[in-house]
Amino acid sequence: MQKASDADGALFAAVWTFHRAIGDVIDPLLSRVGITKAQFVLLFFIEKMPQQVVGKIADMLSVRMSTVSHLVNHLEGRGYLKRERSSDDRRVVRLHATSRGSKLVASIEGLVIEQVRTASSGIAGQRKADAAKLLNEVASHILGTPAHRGALRIPRPRAPSAPKRKRKDRSDRG
Repeated sequence: MQKASDADGALFAAVWTFHRAIGDVIDPLLSRVGITKAQFVLLFFIEKMPQQVVGKIADMLSVRMSTVSHLVNHLEGRGYLKRERSSDDRRVVRLHATSRGSKLVASIEGLVIEQVRTASSGIAGQRKADAAKLLNEVASHILGTPAHRGALRIPRPRAPSAPKRKRKDRSDRG
């Protein structure tokens, strides 16, 4: 029987290998349509969780708002998403996938699922379900969110932490 640390290392290696294999499938598809993996991830989140504000998306992806804005600019320019300012508060910008963006997400998601289905055709459905449950459980522990059962779940952002107190500038002490 493997020691816990060996099993943990094997799990990490398996997840990493799977991640890279999926990347090998997705990268050429994204290259053909002229978007990056980061842009696709953003579009995927917006498609699956419509009407999100830029700040919430930045929190979910653990990136700065300026990074999201840069990605949004490219996707908007390509016609994959649109911004909509709130009529109540003009500072609030909601993001929506266009029909073109929704079709792209569905197409790539379908191709990846078909690739996984083909590659795992000799594996019993229960083993696949158990693997998905295990990975969702591990991800939930890492993210500090409740475990989900079943198919792909989009992680929810962590609760905001308490605001950090500003330090007083001590540079003018002699």
